[in-house]
Amino acid sequence: MFQPHYSGLIAISSFRPNASPDIAANQLRAKQSWDAVFDHIYLFGPPDKQLASPRTEFIPCENWPSISLLLAVASWQQDPVCILNADIVVASHLKDSLNRGWGRRAMALTSRRYEFDPAAPDYDRAQVVDMGADFFCAFPQVWKLAYSKIPKQLRIGHQRWDQWILCHLWQQYPQRFWDITYARAIFHPRHGERHMPHHISISESEFPPSYGFPPVLT
Repeated sequence: MFQPHYSGLIAISSFRPNASPDIAANQLRAKQSWDAVFDHIYLFGPPDKQLASPRTEFIPCENWPSISLLLAVASWQQDPVCILNADIVVASHLKDSLNRGWGRRAMALTSRRYEFDPAAPDYDRAQVVDMGADFFCAFPQVWKLAYSKIPKQLRIGHQRWDQWILCHLWQQYPQRFWDITYARAIFHPRHGERHMPHHISISESEFPPSYGFPPVLT
């Protein structure tokens, strides 16, 4: 039997308070999957009774906090840390899938997302339909370096933060950054409502070179 290399796993995200019923339902569904997988969860936002659990810690902040704030908290941890959007459902085998990467000396891992219909979730039939990357996992020292370099304008819930993280990890760990989409561990509800109130202005010179997704872990 495969033996995990790291028993601990931490999640860091930010949710939308006072959300519409559809968004609230997506966040709650995702959080319930997190409570079954992660050992500790940091949620940027006001305390929320629906999302609360014994392993969840809320961090008050402005809405749509900067990614650099999430990375700062990630850099203080002792175990691998996942940065992910609040509506991402994770599979129960996520930790084992990540440990397969750590066993191959990975420093960071990502996955494309499998889209499902939130009205009738069927994860077995979910398909990858785009290049979205709402999930990254890495060691605290990796997030510490990313924190020192990431443009402070990038915010969760807005475009381009995942592109920057993807490019940065490719540049810094070209032989130790892999894609675990094959594991079918990351799921995203299909939705149309997108609200991005902040204008994010970043020059291309602030982005590391882009190579797309990293190689698939085999």
